[in-house]
Amino acid sequence: MARTLPALALAGGLLAAAAPAASAASNPASGICVVRDVPNVERPTVRVGVNIDDAGSTAARKARCGQVARVVRGLAREQAQMPMKVNGFACTPTVRGARTSWTCTYRGGSPRTTVELDFAFRYAEHRH
Repeated sequence: MARTLPALALAGGLLAAAAPAASAASNPASGICVVRDVPNVERPTVRVGVNIDDAGSTAARKARCGQVARVVRGLAREQAQMPMKVNGFACTPTVRGARTSWTCTYRGGSPRTTVELDFAFRYAEHRH
């Protein structure tokens, strides 16, 4: 089960402020969500990197671990290996052998910002 925490606290720690880029929003943040009980994968616990351009945006709710878990579990449940939309995130895979790496992006909120998720897993052998 994923941990659901406030937008500015992910996986038991405070979001670490990232160094702002020249064109980035004034309040970027990043953190890690640990998602447990992920179906159809070799290791049912997946670490997800979470980055948000503006943690003050209403889109910060999409960076909460509960929302992140829905995306990860949704992709794993479908055993997806092609681009897919899940919970408002546009997810794009990179498949290398048995490993599938994902980058999922959500754009929205007020002010408009981007939330990005990065993670990888291997599907279990019993795939159909």
